Amino acid sequence: MRRIYESDALSRDDEDPFSPSESDERSRKMIDWEAASHAFLPVWLRDRAVSVDLETNKDEYEPGEPVRWRATFRNRLPFPVRIVTETPELWRWSVDGVDRASEVPARIPDRKSVINFSRGERKVVERRWKPQIQVTEREWEPLESGEHTLSVALNVDRPDERDLVSETSFTITS
Repeated sequence: MRRIYESDALSRDDEDPFSPSESDERSRKMIDWEAASHAFLPVWLRDRAVSVDLETNKDEYEPGEPVRWRATFRNRLPFPVRIVTETPELWRWSVDGVDRASEVPARIPDRKSVINFSRGERKVVERRWKPQIQVTEREWEPLESGEHTLSVALNVDRPDERDLVSETSFTITS
């Protein structure tokens, strides 16, 4: 008579076809939550999930003094969010409506991309910009004295309407 511990009866996989195997455990951990949230969250909710904040280190600058600014993009939801961008450039900035403070067109591929935010994630961009506008490939003009507007937005279609933009004002003194 054979004893049960000497047989293969305890290690048979075909006894319960619904019990999870090792490969099932690994596949459960491989879920792409950003893609899943993108599939189930409507665009208006994804837009409301992300906040855009912009701040400069000072309100007034001397002519030629660098302007330091910080943009913060934050997912306010407790689950991941994915937003489709117009180009691989995920965000953009401008001064007085001039993109990247340059009148020279940028060479950016014409294809969409995505920006992913983990749950509660904060993405911070800090820049130091010499207050000049690029007018040609090799020529820059200083910003005139007075009040100017700096803005930052996610690179999406109609960021103003979708509330994915922030702006602040600063003054160049004479």
